[in-house]
Amino acid sequence: MYDRLLPVSIYLVDSILSGIYMQGFLKEKYGKKAVLVVWGTAYFLIQIAVFEILDARFPVGEVIGIILNICVLLFMQFLLFEKDLQKQFFVAFSFVAGKEIVKYIVSVLSIAVNGLWNKIFDFLISKGMLNTADRLYIWIEISVAAIAVICSLLYAMLLYIYLFLINKKFVRKDYLLQTHENVFLILPCIAALCISVTMKMMIVSVGIGMTVIIYDTVPATKFWVPVICVLLLSTIIASVILFQKLVQYNEEIGKRAILENQVRQMQKEIVEIQDIYTDMRGLRHDMRSHLANISMLVKSVAGSVNEELERYIGKMEETVSKLDFTYQTGNPITDIIIHQKGQEAEKKHIQFKIDFAYPPNLLIDIYDIAVVLNNALENAIEACGKVEDNKQIKLQSYVKGSLFFIEVENDFSEDIVIEEESGLPVSSKENRKLHGIGISNIQRCAKKYMGDIDIVISDTEGRKKFNLTVMMNGKPAAAI
Repeated sequence: MYDRLLPVSIYLVDSILSGIYMQGFLKEKYGKKAVLVVWGTAYFLIQIAVFEILDARFPVGEVIGIILNICVLLFMQFLLFEKDLQKQFFVAFSFVAGKEIVKYIVSVLSIAVNGLWNKIFDFLISKGMLNTADRLYIWIEISVAAIAVICSLLYAMLLYIYLFLINKKFVRKDYLLQTHENVFLILPCIAALCISVTMKMMIVSVGIGMTVIIYDTVPATKFWVPVICVLLLSTIIASVILFQKLVQYNEEIGKRAILENQVRQMQKEIVEIQDIYTDMRGLRHDMRSHLANISMLVKSVAGSVNEELERYIGKMEETVSKLDFTYQTGNPITDIIIHQKGQEAEKKHIQFKIDFAYPPNLLIDIYDIAVVLNNALENAIEACGKVEDNKQIKLQSYVKGSLFFIEVENDFSEDIVIEEESGLPVSSKENRKLHGIGISNIQRCAKKYMGDIDIVISDTEGRKKFNLTVMMNGKPAAAI
């Protein structure tokens, strides 16, 4: 009975930890608790059926056992989790590789546990405490059970640490793996499984009609086997870390390209708008001159101003005045951007309060300020537009020495998720591969001028506010 306690305990540990591990990467089709219970129960029973009952009649062998294990995991993933084939393969392979390697570490540790237990046994024998057959039998039963429990706990602890590290280091779980990326992640797992099978052949061999364990014939393996196993597990974890770094690097390149393209596009658009702005100024001046001349001409001809004609001229002057920019910031480029965003806010019935002035004495490129304003106000309008009533955007700027501060505050209704790694809000848009582009571009512009951004989220009396403060130094450090 007790001789099967250890493998059954390991099956139980595998069932629990595998369910938790899967939920860390995959999205459940049903309730979280329900999936965990069904997964744990089903996987435990399948392992008992395959590796205890079936294996007793038809030995499956090490390689076939590993393949069956992976197939079972993939099948259960198909039944209980949303389809994400690439990630499902990685999760299945990494779990099976981890549990197979951990077994070898525990096998060596079990030798130490057995040695300690034998010393306790010798002590009890020397004290005459096991002087009857019944006592000796009970002690043997207890010993087998205790060693099984200790080894199971060691197995659970080591496997949990391994799975926890992979789960923690695999930060971008929303990232859609490509086939070549998945191959990069799975190859270390396959290598670890191949080495584990090889070690099994080396550790246990048959000679002269009896089983020979290499731990007994070559004591050095008690040291080198755990070392090799730890290196294998570390390789799998390292591949995950390296992959995450590559993903981050590629995204940074993508974000940088988007920012540079955004700046170039903005420069082109602003040049065009500046030309229109210049023409509009001339047109306003000419129209006002014409209207004044018409009014004087009417007065000189009619002797007095006709009331109906006066109202008509007044309406024409009112129309012309609309050609003026509402916000005068000290720079035509920032005037244009704030004017455009103000019109967008007005269409969405958003109160737009402005206290912004361009800092002419600071060495900050106007196009970098334009990128900050454009992205910050665009995000604010998008978030504020989802609020039902009492929605407001505040834009202000101030100078402290060589430091220029831009502060944008807006109401919002939806929950904001802050990414742990970057500390930036995660975009609510469907395309999350290059998430948070707006905020990250603002931060990049700020860091170009030895500055940074600060985000404060508050909820006062049910009114949620998002406050973004951008600090830029008047002496730029390096180019983007």
